[in-house]
Amino acid sequence: MEAPERTSSSPILDGYLTKKQLAQQIERTERTLDRMFLNGEGPPRTKIGRTTLYRREAVLAWVRRQEKPSRPLRRGAARPDSY
Repeated sequence: MEAPERTSSSPILDGYLTKKQLAQQIERTERTLDRMFLNGEGPPRTKIGRTTLYRREAVLAWVRRQEKPSRPLRRGAARPDSY
C-alpha cells in the first residue's frame, strides 16, 4: 500500500486528507463524497477556500460508525444474494 501524499508541506495540515486522497482510499469518486456530504451521510469535512479537507481521525471515527453487527438469518427469509 502506498504512503498517502501529504496535503501540504505545512505541518499544520498534517493529519488531513484532500478529497481526492480520501476518494482514492475508500474507492469512491469525489462526486460521491460530495453527494454523501449533502445527504448527511459522509465524514465531516473542512473547507479552506476551495480546498476540501478531511481530518484522518474523523474519517476513521466515521468508518467505525458504519459498522453494523451481523444478524442471524431468520428461517425462511430470502438471502440477500438470491435476488
